[in-house]
Amino acid sequence: MERSRKQESSRKGGLYILWEYKLPYLFLLPSVILLIFFLAAPLVSGIYMSFQKISLRGISEFVGFRNYRLLLGEGRFRNNLLFSVLYVAGNVGLSVPLAYAAALLITGKLRGIQFFRAIFLIPFIVTPVVSAILFRSMVNPSFGPITALLEMITGKHYIILADSTLAMLTIIGHSFWRSFSFIMLFLAAGIATIPTELYEAGKVDGAGAWARFSHITFPLTKIHLTIVLLIITMWTLQDAETVYALTQGGPGYSTEVTAVRLFKDAFINFNLSYGATIGVFLLMMSAVFMIFYFKLMGGAEHY
Repeated sequence: MERSRKQESSRKGGLYILWEYKLPYLFLLPSVILLIFFLAAPLVSGIYMSFQKISLRGISEFVGFRNYRLLLGEGRFRNNLLFSVLYVAGNVGLSVPLAYAAALLITGKLRGIQFFRAIFLIPFIVTPVVSAILFRSMVNPSFGPITALLEMITGKHYIILADSTLAMLTIIGHSFWRSFSFIMLFLAAGIATIPTELYEAGKVDGAGAWARFSHITFPLTKIHLTIVLLIITMWTLQDAETVYALTQGGPGYSTEVTAVRLFKDAFINFNLSYGATIGVFLLMMSAVFMIFYFKLMGGAEHY
């Protein structure tokens, strides 16, 4: 009896608090509705469609895990997943360490650094498809400057986008070029929030540059690194427009990452069931990368 009274009073207290502070929740309500409408509803709808066979006439038939089995049985789709992992690993492995080093430089007291900050922003503000077209012209076998430089160094003629390895390196290079400035400025903002007193105390204790970095800078920017790793990984996994504009997934299927395959199946071949199923696989890949990054950064304590 006593316990039930306490539970009742607790519920009343909770409702009272909710009613008393209803205004902040009312202000949050439009955002919550928009999130449900634009994120939750399409997500649930996409997962539901992945279990359907949908015809162009809009007739759907429940097929269970058939779409998943068919895709996983395809050598082409397994390669799509592999190419996506290579694409993410190449972009993240290049852009994050180099951008971190650049962020450390631009937060230092170097002359003319503001000018370079503005220059570094250019790749980020250019629209993705335009930058992909510009990059494609740079590797053109007839007049591309990158092709000309390779020919000058090696003495061989290159058709870069006709070679599977060079084509993959090209899309990684383009993604690096676009991601670098964002990562650098994001990490530089994180580094700038570290109190200078910590570095001064480190100097007083006789800590060198590496000790200050490993015991102050890196631990205090791990959250920024984790966020930027997640953002860049999501961008790269979902990057269909620039890869399609550069190579259309070719030569053959050698640069057909999972997002490009989704685009082709859903919007060119109008196989909406396959497109939805591939979208679920992309979601699962994103979740795997997210868990991996949190484990990695959580287990790398340097205090």
